[in-house]
Amino acid sequence: MRSPAFAALLATLALLAGCASPRYQTVLLLEPPSDPAAGPCLERCAAAREDCQSRCQAARQACLKALDAEVEDAYAVALRHYAAALDMYRAELEHYRMNLWLGWGHGYGHHYLWYDPWPTYYMPMATPAPPRREAIRERLAKERCDDDCGCQARHEACFIGCGGRKVEETRCIANCPPQ
Repeated sequence: MRSPAFAALLATLALLAGCASPRYQTVLLLEPPSDPAAGPCLERCAAAREDCQSRCQAARQACLKALDAEVEDAYAVALRHYAAALDMYRAELEHYRMNLWLGWGHGYGHHYLWYDPWPTYYMPMATPAPPRREAIRERLAKERCDDDCGCQARHEACFIGCGGRKVEETRCIANCPPQ
């Protein structure tokens, strides 16, 4: 037989499962002007956006190419740090093995001369991870090479200048209430 507390817990969980709040997302829509004479203006806006995006991509590629020497320097420094961490790991591992061999099983400063039924065992540090050149390149690219040149904001301003409208629409994307 189940206890009343268990039944109350099940009822509470069932109630909470049914109370998931809906999640919404705001979407920006560009509505074109109703006047057909605005067509050439909209075409100029689209051409300006394409030109802006191509110049932005060219600048980003040039920036990424310029990072090559700096990536190699940073990778060499990371390799030196890795070698030092690996040396420290080897020394600590040797100390750990010595503790196990002597039967102490404790970390630094915990060498008990009496029997301890609940010893605090010492475990060596985790093996250091080697550096990755790709990770260094990604970090430097994120710091130095901008991939957003403001082309979308300029396009929206041009679009609105041609008579279009920018409309924000909020849509339910999860746990939506019935309609």
